[in-house]
Amino acid sequence: MRGDRAMARLLAAMLCGALCLAFFFRYQLGNGFTLLLGDRHDGVIALSIIEHWYNVLRGLAPWDRTAYFFPVPATLGYNDGYLLFGLIHAVFRSLGADPFLSGELVNVTIRAIGFAASLALTRRLGLGFGWALLGAALFTVSNNLFIRGSHVQLFSVSFVPVLGLLAERGLAALLAGRRAALLGWGAGFCLFFAACLLTGFYMAWYSAFLGLALLPAWLLVAGPAQRRDLFRAVQAQALPLAGLLGLAVLVNLPFLALYLPKAAETGMHPWADVVRNAPEPIDVINVGPDNLLWGWLVQALNEALRPGFPAWSERMTGLPPLLLLLYLASLAWLARGPALPPGRLALWRALGLASLVTWLLTVQVGGVTAWSLVYAAVPGAKVPRVVARYQIFITLAVVLLAVAFLSSRRWPVLPRLALVALLLLEQANSYAPLFLDRTLEAGRLAAVPPPPAGCRAFWVSAARQESRFGEAVTDPYNHNSEAMIVAAVRHIPTVNGISTFNPPHWPAGIPSDPAYPAAVAAYAKAWGITGLCALDLQRMRWSGPAGP
Repeated sequence: MRGDRAMARLLAAMLCGALCLAFFFRYQLGNGFTLLLGDRHDGVIALSIIEHWYNVLRGLAPWDRTAYFFPVPATLGYNDGYLLFGLIHAVFRSLGADPFLSGELVNVTIRAIGFAASLALTRRLGLGFGWALLGAALFTVSNNLFIRGSHVQLFSVSFVPVLGLLAERGLAALLAGRRAALLGWGAGFCLFFAACLLTGFYMAWYSAFLGLALLPAWLLVAGPAQRRDLFRAVQAQALPLAGLLGLAVLVNLPFLALYLPKAAETGMHPWADVVRNAPEPIDVINVGPDNLLWGWLVQALNEALRPGFPAWSERMTGLPPLLLLLYLASLAWLARGPALPPGRLALWRALGLASLVTWLLTVQVGGVTAWSLVYAAVPGAKVPRVVARYQIFITLAVVLLAVAFLSSRRWPVLPRLALVALLLLEQANSYAPLFLDRTLEAGRLAAVPPPPAGCRAFWVSAARQESRFGEAVTDPYNHNSEAMIVAAVRHIPTVNGISTFNPPHWPAGIPSDPAYPAAVAAYAKAWGITGLCALDLQRMRWSGPAGP
């Protein structure tokens, strides 16, 4: 009987997960995966780095040097590393998928991991199976990631419940005095967190930021007996904890060696850029004007409170009002002291307090925000430019707390079903950032002929002029991003490339600028490049190798 029940739950979870993925990727399923998340600028930049790991695994590239910005060392450090994306991508590429299809299948896979991990985490936190399914579903179909999905690095939020699950299992082993389990779960957390840092800095850093806030929050809300138990457990397991700390340092050395020099070189983001992308109070519920239930409210509030503010912006990362109200209700419920086991109550209270305080730190009013304190004092805080993306990260905590509150109520069947339906429906949005034409881009990539003999690296001498979705063509992204994917897939390095930060002597400008060839020549001279050839991306022809 128990086995039958477990099998039924497994099938229910698989069905629910499949439905959530089908809903999230419904447009791609409808168009046969011909129009994909992203665009030919930022989306292709990310894909070129993801493809880089496929080359690394085949021994065609060093792990820290991409095929663009040739021959600058450690060029991976100019952008997110996309390690976990790349490992999954390599599987699909090995099975014969083209780079663009493979990149979208990576997104599907990562979202599936997020569903499974959030379901497991919710169950570990003591919620019933049905409520855990709801929590996993809300996290998986979340409106804010759906409308911001053109920035594929944000899909790394799907790894956050994996980190949470590993941390919770390690903490449980610590308190229970199970040394082997502590070492196993702790080592898993250290390794996976290091992989997350080399994948997408935003979500990994936000995880560390919230985790650091959780400890003082827990110490504040836990009772004296629980604090004594924790201190005794730490004393008893001091040696394995020291070993785990050493492991954490060791496995993060590649990340530190790669990114610290680049951070010093670039100076990271100035405060003016950061505060411009911090959310205002209205952005807490800014689910976009095309949200099925709340788009009208967002439009009305924007028109009333900040007329002229663009409907589409980096701040469009808010949470739907009903989910937000349940989150606030959960904080009040936890403050009253519900009848929960002391350890579980302390954990829920700490999560509620830490999530609320850290979220409030990001909010600005008239350009004034407490995030300035974080920016000035917390290591790594100068790296995240779009602070509003913290709302994508905090979605998991909001969902967990909201569902925990719902599970504590006795609901009649019909109101419960109606509430669940509304919670799911308010995640629906008709806007999908599908601006990457797989057929067009794969065709252009295939049309690039083999480079001439003696060509060691290339530069783009002419850029495409066609605009499929209104993308800018007289723009540095146009030729540089296409050069990056050509270099990665065709295994010929390029001096071109573009990132948030670019290397010394980077050839600015566009191919139609009269000064651009001279900028390429200066870059080649500064870096001692020989065998440089030119690629015309209008006629798909090579010239050279010769000086530009």
